[in-house]
Amino acid sequence: MNDRDKAIENVMKFLEDETKKVLLVRGYDNDAKVRVVLFCLNEIFNRGIIRTSNAMNEVARSINSAFEEELLPSSVKSTTTYNLGRMIVKINSYEGRTRSNPSGNESTFTLYYPVQSALDDSKRYTNLLSEIEKTNSGKIILITTNEWGIKSWDIENYVDEVFFYDVENENPELMSNLRNNGEIE
Repeated sequence: MNDRDKAIENVMKFLEDETKKVLLVRGYDNDAKVRVVLFCLNEIFNRGIIRTSNAMNEVARSINSAFEEELLPSSVKSTTTYNLGRMIVKINSYEGRTRSNPSGNESTFTLYYPVQSALDDSKRYTNLLSEIEKTNSGKIILITTNEWGIKSWDIENYVDEVFFYDVENENPELMSNLRNNGEIE
């Protein structure tokens, strides 16, 4: 079984487990994490929410880049719904001033992506934890990016499961580059 298949198996197992609500997806290949998580969510859900700490257009750009196609428009608005695969999604910032932030329900997912900027900043981190607590979606997934730069991993204490997407076989060039640059051992 290749790295991607293992990742899909783990994320699907989480999505099908009624006893777990919050998953943290870690790993060094940002695009691979986004592709697998959205693939799995698309298998289970029709509706969802993508919450970001970045500018919403950056999330659209990141998703489009991961899939190497324009799945979302380059300019997204929090008041608009978007088709992503077979799902209908809303995109908004959990750090923005938007007061109409959707909290979801049992039949929706909420994807927090990316979360790394909140993990090393106490104010942003407290805000992220508060937003997660207010989220009513049936499943909540957090995806890190630039993982080698994250100093604090306290977030693992607030999730039901942590999955590390290992791309050692799938993307050996990335792993070699990270090691050569001293980012990882």
